[in-house]
Amino acid sequence: MEELFVEVAVPVALYDTFIYKIPSNLNQNDVVGRKVKVPFKSTKHYGIILDIKAPENFKYQIKNVFSVEEKVFTEKEIKILKKLSEFYISPIGLTVDYFVPDKIREKNIKDPFLGKVFYLKKDVELKNLTDKQLKLIDLFLESDYLSYEEIKEQGFDKKTLNSLIKKGYLEVKDGFPVLKDYSYVYQEIQTYDKPYNSLENKIYLFDEFYPEKRLNYYINLAKRLKGKGIHIILPSVELCNIYYTEFSKFFKDVYLYNDQLNVKEQWNVWKNAMEESGILIGTVSSILLPLKDLKILIVEEEDSKVYKVKRTPKFDVKRLAYFIHKEKKIPVILSSSIPSVEAFLSLKKKQVLPLTKENIVNIKNLKIMPHKNLNEDLHILKQIVLRDREVLIVSNKGYYSGMLFCERCGWQANCLKCGFHLRVHLENGKKYLQCGRCKAKYEYVSDCPDCGFKLSEEGFGKEKIEKFLKKSLPESYWNNFKVVSSLELKTLTVGKYQTVVNVYPDFLLEFPDFRSWEFFFRKITLPLTVCKENYIIFTNQEKEVMKFIENGKVKIKEFLEEELQRRKKMRLPPFIKTIKLEILTKKIKTNLIDEYVLSHFKSLKVIKKQLSENKVVYVFEYEKEEEKNLFKEFYIKISKNKNLKVSIEVNPANF
Repeated sequence: MEELFVEVAVPVALYDTFIYKIPSNLNQNDVVGRKVKVPFKSTKHYGIILDIKAPENFKYQIKNVFSVEEKVFTEKEIKILKKLSEFYISPIGLTVDYFVPDKIREKNIKDPFLGKVFYLKKDVELKNLTDKQLKLIDLFLESDYLSYEEIKEQGFDKKTLNSLIKKGYLEVKDGFPVLKDYSYVYQEIQTYDKPYNSLENKIYLFDEFYPEKRLNYYINLAKRLKGKGIHIILPSVELCNIYYTEFSKFFKDVYLYNDQLNVKEQWNVWKNAMEESGILIGTVSSILLPLKDLKILIVEEEDSKVYKVKRTPKFDVKRLAYFIHKEKKIPVILSSSIPSVEAFLSLKKKQVLPLTKENIVNIKNLKIMPHKNLNEDLHILKQIVLRDREVLIVSNKGYYSGMLFCERCGWQANCLKCGFHLRVHLENGKKYLQCGRCKAKYEYVSDCPDCGFKLSEEGFGKEKIEKFLKKSLPESYWNNFKVVSSLELKTLTVGKYQTVVNVYPDFLLEFPDFRSWEFFFRKITLPLTVCKENYIIFTNQEKEVMKFIENGKVKIKEFLEEELQRRKKMRLPPFIKTIKLEILTKKIKTNLIDEYVLSHFKSLKVIKKQLSENKVVYVFEYEKEEEKNLFKEFYIKISKNKNLKVSIEVNPANF
């Protein structure tokens, strides 16, 4: 009987695939996408069969697999994985490994962090942190909390997370149940440009501003499709739980998949969804789950930062959605309140089609309040609560004041240890300075050490607002207001309020990021999703805010047009393609690495370079896809040196 050879992807940091023999009595039409256990060097590994190979005179002895097991992917997912690996210059084995359920990996079966949520403890001084630990701390500083899945998506391993817990810097809590207090009412009738039954095999942009209306559209779409073949990707477990609850009211076969599920639950969902079509609701980790008879893929909140995954293969979900669209020949809907700049450019190029005629956002009562000083702003907030009695206050940070600086000479209070800017905190009536990254503490200073001018404070946060209002208002008023961070601001989780106050979104403009103005516009506009009547903004950017508001309407399209023009003029993404190369070194001097890197990539333009004692980082601009081969060749050469660790990221989110 003729021997049967297969090509297998093994989860190792190599670009190679490996050939093995499997029992010849197996059905050749059903082996691709199956899990196998294989001998690999001196160990046993799992692998996924990518293809059947014709018999030939192999240069080495072909080993037998130990076993052929569960079907994980169909041939279509395997083709998509190969494209993804090639585009993101990612080893095929690690690319495949990202998407398989935990049961297939045969590790983390009893992972104690599954289903957990993590918080950065307050008032702890961070000492002796590695570069990776600092990066994870920075991520916590941008969020009120992070789920285990979100931490893994950003490229951090359990070892880094566990080290911060052991040092006492993180607090661990159980994950979120389905929320009980969200606000959503289903509506039967809702029309858009493309009726539910006329979606073609295209990619659509759905920029309906109000999230509850988008959810309403999806439910009606599912009804037209008889509750079968719909896959919805969401940026958080929290939203997955809400969507799952709402869809389950109307449909029987609704699947929920994310990394917060335990191993058994994950695998049961995976198997059942492959065998019986339905509605699949999941986070990024679910995107290549082979839902039977898939008819449409929806990426909700397509502008979310979560969708630029930091774990290998470091991919963009929108790019993967495009590969799925091409391979499975199904329509894809990219949805958000405000389109990402990249999605809007694709719309202008007619690479995606509009699902709505025009994204209209009305403002009934807008008031701009100049940010003068902390005490005056807080007393204005108090008067608003006394007057309106149904107030949502959107704070953008959690400290007392965000910045201490000199208006005369430009001096700014920065940490002497790590260079990060210092924030003003208040304890027992006394102010002090604390680093927002390493938590080092310093005495508060009133006068500029360079020129003697009186220093100014800028910005204030959630905790200070809550503390002030509860201290200055009778307890009977405490239920009349709610203070949330901008990261918590979601219509489906906070409800609707008569008055919404947006406190100092200007802080985003203080950071050197080419996307700062886009982020600022979103911070200004998104609170309107929860506003019923009055919208008040504390900002010193009135001119910029009013530039895109006319006759009570927010001009989203005009802002995106201007942002595209600015980026094109400055040669910034999405008008250039970039690759970030990061090399960690133990013994080799970085100046020697720098010489070698610049020699190897001499045909490419370097747009950023950073050298430190044990790390070098480059961002290169490339034009042709063939130029990616330079990075693959470099990775193969360098990875042989155990003193060096290489990371490659195609089109990084920032640089």
